Amino acid sequence: MRALILTENVVIKKWKGEMFEACKSGETKVVKLLLERCNSEESGLNIKDEKERTAFMAACNFGHKDVVKLLLDLNDSSIDLNAKGAPFNSTALHLACMDGHKDVVQLLLDHSESNIELNAKDELGWTAFTLACCHGRKGVVKLLLDHSERIELNVRDENGKTPFTPFMSACMNGHKDVVKLLLDHSNENELNARYDDGMTAFMWACLEGHKDVVKLLLDHSERIELNARDEDGETAFMIACSNGVGYVLNRVMIHA
Repeated sequence: MRALILTENVVIKKWKGEMFEACKSGETKVVKLLLERCNSEESGLNIKDEKERTAFMAACNFGHKDVVKLLLDLNDSSIDLNAKGAPFNSTALHLACMDGHKDVVQLLLDHSESNIELNAKDELGWTAFTLACCHGRKGVVKLLLDHSERIELNVRDENGKTPFTPFMSACMNGHKDVVKLLLDHSNENELNARYDDGMTAFMWACLEGHKDVVKLLLDHSERIELNARDEDGETAFMIACSNGVGYVLNRVMIHA
């Protein structure tokens, strides 16, 4: 017992004030010991790095599920679960979704009803759900869709305008599996929402030359406005023409 206490004291001495690094590195036993034997000031629980990221954000960012659970189980108001830092004033949920850490996202969802803002926006106006769609994190997207009653699927900015919606983001980046998931929830998703320049998700897919996504959208043509025009009066077909996306043109012409 004495040896154990001595060992723990050595660990505490080494890691005292280094909670951020312990969380970033996934040192679960160290984090547990610091939480048990030190107050928040001694452990460095709320110290931010040079990018304004907290220890909690670091644990979520790097997918250290057991560390995240320890911090959430504290149920301590001194931890800001919605703190924002790099990149783009992201929250811990933003980071976990962006990097596809499904187990961490599940933990955050389980603690979200009173503590975590599921629809917080970064400085670009993107939510965690938008980021998951943008980066093609299929597992995370499915998980969030399973909680769609609490997720803002069709994001608007403060002026009521439409930035890149999650559906647009998935289409423009060619994430076919994510697009399919969103199409399966089409009663909740605005499939024909327009960006500020009038571009729809279908137009973005054509512009970027994502043949598989274009085919998938055409297979759901009864719900997609194929002939919508952007603010320059161009349709998806015209956009594909002007950008020389031949294989997309073939798909559009078959469904014309």
